[in-house]
Amino acid sequence: MKTYKILVPKPAAVNEMGTEVGLYSADDMVTPKGEWQKDIMDGFVENGWAMEVKAIQPEETVTIEAEVSVTEEKAEPEAESEEAPKKKRGRPKKDAEEAAEED
Repeated sequence: MKTYKILVPKPAAVNEMGTEVGLYSADDMVTPKGEWQKDIMDGFVENGWAMEVKAIQPEETVTIEAEVSVTEEKAEPEAESEEAPKKKRGRPKKDAEEAAEED
């Protein structure tokens, strides 16, 4: 099936009967829905208002699924006899040297 790219915006029929007129805007891609629209696009091409473009079919992509084993390393819990260090809260205490310098 042919596809056309509109180069110059032009009004033309948008239905088979020709009772409705619409604007074919620049850079629009038109694939004719019937013989009537193909005739309109051929007229556009003859006048330089459109050009025929070839749609490139995408190549089939081949997906390769490989099994990947993921081992989760679980951290061993620390021995219950050891206590985790407690986090200190509040403002840190000043060193004795810093306190002497401020005086």
